[in-house]
Amino acid sequence: MLFTKIFNTSLHHKIIFNTRFYSNKWNPFKRTWNLISNELKFTNKSSIFYPEHADVVIIGGGFIGTSVGYWLKTKAGAGLSVVILEKDLTYSGIQTNFSLGSLTQHFSLAENIYLSQYSVDFFRNIKANLNEDVDIKFFPNGYLVLASDKYADQLEQNVALQKEHGVKNELLTSADIKKKYPWINTTDIKLGCIGTESEGLFNPWALLKGLLFKCHELGTTIVKAEVIGFEMEHQRDVLMEGVAPGSFRRINKVVYKTDDNEEHSIKFAACVLAAGDNSGEIAKLAQIGVEDGLLKVPLPVERREFNIYSIDDENIKANINTPSIMDTSGLWLRRNGLENSFLCGHTPLVNNGVKELLTDEYYTNIIQPSLLNRYNFSKENQVKRLHTEAYDCNIYDDTGILGSHPYHSNLIIAAGFGKLGCHHAPGIGRGVAELIIDGRYCSIDLTRFGFDRLLVNEPLVEFNMY
Repeated sequence: MLFTKIFNTSLHHKIIFNTRFYSNKWNPFKRTWNLISNELKFTNKSSIFYPEHADVVIIGGGFIGTSVGYWLKTKAGAGLSVVILEKDLTYSGIQTNFSLGSLTQHFSLAENIYLSQYSVDFFRNIKANLNEDVDIKFFPNGYLVLASDKYADQLEQNVALQKEHGVKNELLTSADIKKKYPWINTTDIKLGCIGTESEGLFNPWALLKGLLFKCHELGTTIVKAEVIGFEMEHQRDVLMEGVAPGSFRRINKVVYKTDDNEEHSIKFAACVLAAGDNSGEIAKLAQIGVEDGLLKVPLPVERREFNIYSIDDENIKANINTPSIMDTSGLWLRRNGLENSFLCGHTPLVNNGVKELLTDEYYTNIIQPSLLNRYNFSKENQVKRLHTEAYDCNIYDDTGILGSHPYHSNLIIAAGFGKLGCHHAPGIGRGVAELIIDGRYCSIDLTRFGFDRLLVNEPLVEFNMY
């Protein structure tokens, strides 16, 4: 089984969110990892095994890809061969993505509400689901959404829908918010809503490592490789609307390149495209967005980068009950671990340019005015840029795309979920496994996330963020 070194630093000493998520004791994960690493260290290149066949190939070993692998092996066991192809097993971008580790149920789409509810259950039982030594530091913490007069009606509609689906939350007036959180300026706030149950913070890096190790434990083959193409075979007996008789071509192999520039291919029955912001480009290799008919519409998933800022202000007294906050302007704020400091950022619009989000002008014209208006910091130098993060953005409607492609029925897409790809990975992975093994969604009906909505031009918009 091919497994390549994932971590650049010792698991003993990796600290994220100012919280040590592994004990100082000799960790079983590290012991297992050393055994694997030592085995590979003394393996000759000629003896490394690259699989040529697999029942399912998963392109992308991030949160969604590893969740799919976990659920496929959990449901089907050793009878199903699964291979994950991941080009960066150091996960350098994910290790410092501070903003991923928050879970909320403030959504306007029922699917997102259900996915969050399942994630809470999965996280609370993380040791039973993955391993006794996995600790994602899940900490229950409310999520406060603020709405100006312009968005108050939308917030009330969202709250009504959420209550219909079992979400525990509470509407707050401007006076209520000011009383509970006196450091928040509420002069332009009409309503707020705070979750009172099943929301919180967690360590996303620990979650990903737990999923990776569980995939390996269950028998998933993980290969460090970059996908460079697909092979197709003609199936002249297939009749499909919009496809000339006898011209249908089915993808049946994925071609990839290793670090040694060697090319290999794997023949598969089903392929899952969960490559994050690379998914759009990889889809083109399957002629999606390149040819006519059902292949005319591209997979509209692109990379989006944005800055995360840290705030240190002694006038704001953060405590264990301080909620994460989503502002009416798109600004978000959350407590940074147990310190009296905060992390903040801005939720960009879909039509914001890729480079625009990182400019000084974007901070000066968009983020800074919202920040100073809402929290009125006494000193500008208390706000410092901490890090630049990236995620996969569906530029069509900013909602994830999930399900089989209408032409390539054996290609299941799971991309464009943005930050929610981490939050909702347990439910998304389970849904993909159900499609492959059961032929339908059995737990949460995620049909509306399908690619078909792009063909008929029916956007599925989440109105939880302003």
